[in-house]
Amino acid sequence: MFLPIGPAGEVPVDASGTPLHLSRPPGPPNAHLTVRVTADLSAVRMSLAELESLLPPGGRVVDPRAFGGDRVVSRAVALLRHREQSGFDPADGSPLYFEADGVVAVGAAGRRIFPRVDPAVIGLVELHGEERILLGRNARRGSYWSLIAGYVEHGENLEEAFAREVREETGRRVSDVRYWGSQPWAVSGSLMVGFTSVTGDEHPVGETDGELIETRWVSRPELADLPLARPGSIAHAMITQWRDEWDEWRNTWTAR
Repeated sequence: MFLPIGPAGEVPVDASGTPLHLSRPPGPPNAHLTVRVTADLSAVRMSLAELESLLPPGGRVVDPRAFGGDRVVSRAVALLRHREQSGFDPADGSPLYFEADGVVAVGAAGRRIFPRVDPAVIGLVELHGEERILLGRNARRGSYWSLIAGYVEHGENLEEAFAREVREETGRRVSDVRYWGSQPWAVSGSLMVGFTSVTGDEHPVGETDGELIETRWVSRPELADLPLARPGSIAHAMITQWRDEWDEWRNTWTAR
């Protein structure tokens, strides 16, 4: 079976939102880049026009970020991206040749090169003693509100990276940083690692780096009025879990 993927990771789905699969590779042999994803499924790079020609009634082409929690789609997008961005061995500049699986590359020196994963951190910052979390609007993606996030730097652990990102982007200091969960984010070749934390800094205590155009403390009822990170992202999962935990506690208390 073959999973068609668009030039920017787009995924064609049927009317129910299920990704489409092809029983055979499209076009003549070697017409499309193909990478093995699982033992019985390969990913095939196709143009948007080709994807649209495959759509059944009610089908559509979906942004890959909607499938952030889908391991198969995430792996397919990531492996195709790796294959297209890895043309030469970074050690000696020799052309890379891919092994039979289409995943592992080999240069002139025989060194095996595996797909790269860039760790990133993201998380909830809750104001101490209050039921509010800190959300921000990114300067490049300002149409929705999301959690504080950023890439891990060399020489720091994940908790340190998250605390640094919060300080740089919002001017707040955090404590009690705890692991929440993780999610592959194939669009950028990342692994998103989620944390929860607490701060006593309602207002910034230092300068920020300008990555966020706005930050805001938000209560649970206020979330319903804000455009949030899309479903399928770890940010959306963390925000909605925080919101729903309060509803579950309140319902349990009321039922007593």
